[in-house]
Amino acid sequence: MSQGSRNIDLIVTDLGGTMVKTDDAIIAAVKQAATQLRIPDGYTDPVYDVFGTSIWEYVHAYLPDSHKHRTDECHERFWELFPHAVLDQIAPFAGTEDALAQLKQRGVRLAVLSGLKIESIEEILATFRFRDWDAVRSSMPLKAAADSRAEGIKLLVEEFGVASERTIYIGDTDHDVRQAKKAGVVSAVVKTGGQAVKHLDKIQAESPTHLLDAWSGLVGVVSR
Repeated sequence: MSQGSRNIDLIVTDLGGTMVKTDDAIIAAVKQAATQLRIPDGYTDPVYDVFGTSIWEYVHAYLPDSHKHRTDECHERFWELFPHAVLDQIAPFAGTEDALAQLKQRGVRLAVLSGLKIESIEEILATFRFRDWDAVRSSMPLKAAADSRAEGIKLLVEEFGVASERTIYIGDTDHDVRQAKKAGVVSAVVKTGGQAVKHLDKIQAESPTHLLDAWSGLVGVVSR
């Protein structure tokens, strides 16, 4: 995994687990949704195994086997709660906003691409001091859910008219690395999210181009 510097025009970043701590907030909202629907307590651990895919998968993984047929119903209730009902459990990782500001000053374009609803993404980003985004997008409406992030990255590369090899996608899961590779861009993983802590071996097995301890490491990687 290379840590050398490279010329970069565009950084596309995931949100939850990459820029902000959201794992506990998401699980809390899933639990609240299930409780409101009078569904018994489910299984927390399997939820972490599917982080980086979709909220529907999180809900499905959490629900008890006898209630998995209610995944759609619980998924809908989740979005009535998230993120405003758990916003106090969501905060940017230390140093992230300063790193974003430095990258922006160098002329790098910055885009957010998350699997959350666009309204939820905007509500979370509104808590940031950093506001100078070039694009904020959701991958939820895109077809082929398994590769929706890769398709979203490709669309942003096309929208900004940049070269794939001068674009970095940064996430926090092995799924993110695979999506970056499918999109043909440079892959980076930041080890601040809960997934990197729990499943670093899975991330390393995907051989991301850059494996970073924090966002400050990306500042050292990117040159213009």
